Amino acid sequence: MILTVTVNPALDKNYSIPGFALTGIHRVESMSIVPAGKGLNVSRVLKTLGVPTVATGILGGFTGKQIETALKQLGVENDFVQIRAESRSNSLVIDRHHSIHTEIKEPGPAIPKDAWKRLEKKIMQIAPTCSWVVFAGSPPPGAPSTLYYELIQKTQTAGVKVALDTRGPWLKEGIKACPDLIKPNWEEFQELVGPCYSTVQALEKAGRIVEEEGVGIVVVSMGAKGALAVDRQHSYLVQQLPPIKVASPIGSGDTLVAGLLAKLQDGWDFAPAFRFSLAAASSNASHFGAGVIDLDQTAALEHEIAVEQIQHRRNSHVR
Repeated sequence: MILTVTVNPALDKNYSIPGFALTGIHRVESMSIVPAGKGLNVSRVLKTLGVPTVATGILGGFTGKQIETALKQLGVENDFVQIRAESRSNSLVIDRHHSIHTEIKEPGPAIPKDAWKRLEKKIMQIAPTCSWVVFAGSPPPGAPSTLYYELIQKTQTAGVKVALDTRGPWLKEGIKACPDLIKPNWEEFQELVGPCYSTVQALEKAGRIVEEEGVGIVVVSMGAKGALAVDRQHSYLVQQLPPIKVASPIGSGDTLVAGLLAKLQDGWDFAPAFRFSLAAASSNASHFGAGVIDLDQTAALEHEIAVEQIQHRRNSHVR
């Protein structure tokens, strides 16, 4: 079982609008409504992969009820803390003919102090039954920078592995709790460690996080340029992904996390698990909506991805 924690869930409304412009009246060609936020995206992908998962976090208002109902319709088990304030909605507008990809994101509600305590209690009730707990996404306005640090420390007392996928101050503080895995994207990683002018430099800086901060694995997603990862024994680099027709990259990083943890939980070595997760992320990018993958497409893409594995001590390369 993998538990995901999303403190700022959203109801994503995705619109395909040919000829979209900033003014005028536009007719929607197609649309989808998806229960989202990074942790919920991870849970939905895990459900597609057949991996038991439960989603928790904080929901509120009518939008919160819609998110909860949508998850139940998808068969994703969930157990949320409820507040009165309204959960957020996001909008995505795509015009494929003119390469328009526009996101409009609401900030989310202010969270009462007692809700954070209730969430901690709920996490500690569920975590002992899980192999991994995933903390994902940026918290809503007013959340302390130490939020994930404190939740991770508490969760680790249950003897469960922890993954963290966030940015900015929450990532900077969160790594001090020594999570087992972090997954920033390229921009978020550079916010944490400073500018990286090559993947070699990025691997070196990721290695310092592992050695000096005590993080188990650092994974950095780089969009169409691939991804890199570092653990205590090896570095891993994927510099080329199979060509696909991109519909929307939203949720690809979350899909990577889901695919990676699903295979690590099954006992896979890191390199093949990394390869699978990148294939799943690529499949997501070819679909309209976050956390949507095709299993047959993922299997086909997996065969086209090469992971370069570098052993730290002997500096040897393995394909």
